[in-house]
Amino acid sequence: MFDALGKSVARHPIRAILIWVVVLVLACLGAFWGYGQGGVFDRLNNSVSLVPGTESDTVNKLASSDAGGTSITVVVDGVPIETDAQALAAFMSEHRGDLMVDGVKSGVDPFQFPDPSIPQAQALFSDDKDGFVIVLTLDKDLDDQKAVEADVATAVGTFQDDLRDQFSGANARIISTSSMSDAVMDQVKVDLIRGETVGVPVALLLLIIVFGGLLAAGLPIVGALVAIGIGMGSLWAMTFATTVESFTMNITSIIGLALSIDYGLLIVSRYREELALTLNKNGFTTDGTKMPTKEESRPLVVEAMEGTLRTAGRTVFFSAVTIAFALSALLAQQAKMLKIISMAGITVTIMAVLTAMTLVPAIIVLMRRVLIKPSPITRIPILRSVVKAVGDSSSDHGFFSKLAHGVHKQPWIIMVGVAAILVLMASPLRDLEMRTAFSDYLPDGNEQTIAYDIVQDHYQAIRAPSIIVVADKPATDMNGLAGLTDHLRSIDDVDYVSAPTPLVDDDQRSAISVHVDVDNQVGTEVTQDVKDLRDYDAGYETLIGGGAALQYDFIQSIIHRAPWSLGIMVVAVFVLMFLMTGSVIVPLKAIIINSLSLLASLGATTWIFMNGYFGMPTVMGMETFIIVCAICFGFGLAMDYEVFLISRIKEFYNQGLANDLAVERGLQRSGRIITSAAAIIVAVFIGFTFGDMVPIKEIGVALAITVITDATLVRMLLVPATMTILGKWNWWAPKPLQWMYDRLHIVH
Repeated sequence: MFDALGKSVARHPIRAILIWVVVLVLACLGAFWGYGQGGVFDRLNNSVSLVPGTESDTVNKLASSDAGGTSITVVVDGVPIETDAQALAAFMSEHRGDLMVDGVKSGVDPFQFPDPSIPQAQALFSDDKDGFVIVLTLDKDLDDQKAVEADVATAVGTFQDDLRDQFSGANARIISTSSMSDAVMDQVKVDLIRGETVGVPVALLLLIIVFGGLLAAGLPIVGALVAIGIGMGSLWAMTFATTVESFTMNITSIIGLALSIDYGLLIVSRYREELALTLNKNGFTTDGTKMPTKEESRPLVVEAMEGTLRTAGRTVFFSAVTIAFALSALLAQQAKMLKIISMAGITVTIMAVLTAMTLVPAIIVLMRRVLIKPSPITRIPILRSVVKAVGDSSSDHGFFSKLAHGVHKQPWIIMVGVAAILVLMASPLRDLEMRTAFSDYLPDGNEQTIAYDIVQDHYQAIRAPSIIVVADKPATDMNGLAGLTDHLRSIDDVDYVSAPTPLVDDDQRSAISVHVDVDNQVGTEVTQDVKDLRDYDAGYETLIGGGAALQYDFIQSIIHRAPWSLGIMVVAVFVLMFLMTGSVIVPLKAIIINSLSLLASLGATTWIFMNGYFGMPTVMGMETFIIVCAICFGFGLAMDYEVFLISRIKEFYNQGLANDLAVERGLQRSGRIITSAAAIIVAVFIGFTFGDMVPIKEIGVALAITVITDATLVRMLLVPATMTILGKWNWWAPKPLQWMYDRLHIVH
């Protein structure tokens, strides 16, 4: 297959490029224009439900029914309620109608009540009596709800101006599900642009150093941008079938950029290696002293590219398949959000490997002599020294072969030492807390975020509850509900229990909001409260939901499906690594080592964010889905480097070299590529930490630490040490499996 692919791309490069151009244009038109259906940023959304069918999901649907129409809350602050109550009442009497634009069904504010001291009115005043809220309800069946919400926003702006004429320090801000979702989407766009603005230039600079020239360095970047563009188009297509979370865009961009650069780097580097061999074989040189003519260069370039795809092409393809299987583990989870992330990640992984194996080679073939000639950069003395020191040109002897030779002398000490470091890095996981809160995605300083925080901090009766109890009793049955409400008030740390209210769609059942005076997503206290309430017998059916229950059910669903997810990753990696090496020891060792490396990386990430080190925000808990994604993405990236290294070691071992010498040669030939790729990918991941969304910062830092740990401690030290200790047993397999390998093996 790879021989045929190499010949096709090398001999028909224009055809390959035209196919990619057509696909890219179609994908980008969908992503940014949407063919009249709205672009990808218009169609991305944020799911209210995490795990369909769970008790928290049922409560969420019952308690948030939109049968009465969408509501918009206008949060007013900076007004002295107690001293200027009459003036405010007069103002509202005059301007209340200004907010009743077309499409608004009703509005409620505390000054409407004849007696402002009743509980219904007091719930709409801030606890500190320095503000109040106005709740607007939209008509249920609106043709264009977005337009109505925009009209409300305009009316609130005018309302605020009029209010400030009498109360100079007053503010009026809007908060609604739609406005918060829009705020998150706007932040997604900003963070995406900011991350790529930081990551891509740094990656390009490092690639220039690696390849010693701008043109060669630009090839992986071109492949990355094409893969991301098509990936965005794929996400747009997915929105027609299901809800796609807004932050999925950032995650797929991170992975697409990283893998495209990774694979493009390996292809270009191996091509330059094959080209040097081809030129030398035909009497030419790579230093510019004896160059082939334009006509002579074409068959040489084609031959070198065919050899590249026959070798490195197999490696990147195998690596992509391994990562795709690692990501497919998320498909076994119940949460729809994780399934979508999995599909998006698999899609962008496929795009990354296809661009590296077809688009990048096609461009190289068209460039012909350009990549043969030494770059002008190498003529600059300082840059020439840097390029020579860290560039991709490699020989059989150098820094990495010396490093492997040194590891051979003390393998046990190095293995134990590195393992101890990894265990120490993983130790913060014992304090790991996980959370799932939509508010974590709201950008700091945004008007919607400010309004949300004001409500949470100063409006006891209407803030988002920690727990919602749905009781199979009507709200009017106060005697029947008395025992339940008394029990709720008796729970430790509970600071507020609402009066029972009827469900919008079912007045025979009621909802009670409970707020716990601890973080409503994290901690053993609120989690234990959820479990205890689900065990509590009120004498009638009760359902327990709310933020804490949603988090608990999400984690339980992950734990319940974890054996399937982990099984998919482990079995897939074991089988694929066996087909590449013919050994059962190498894949088993890779799974163990990579798992330890991943735990170490997650531990270090937890330590950073739980303490706010290195400029990162201090969090009360790591985002749950980020931990799950970091495990799958991190395991896939770790296997990426395992494939790069082991494939070269196996190549030399198959040539008849002894185990230790094969390790030295393999590390020497792949060490610079692994190190260079790791440095570039880390730059990409770190670039995305410059955004404001904390979960994206978390995934960026987690993957950056994973790559750093894997490319240094694991690939450079731990793997050579274990391969030295095992010796010829590295390549052992039972005879039945050896028979299977001989017929199904994947050769490099």
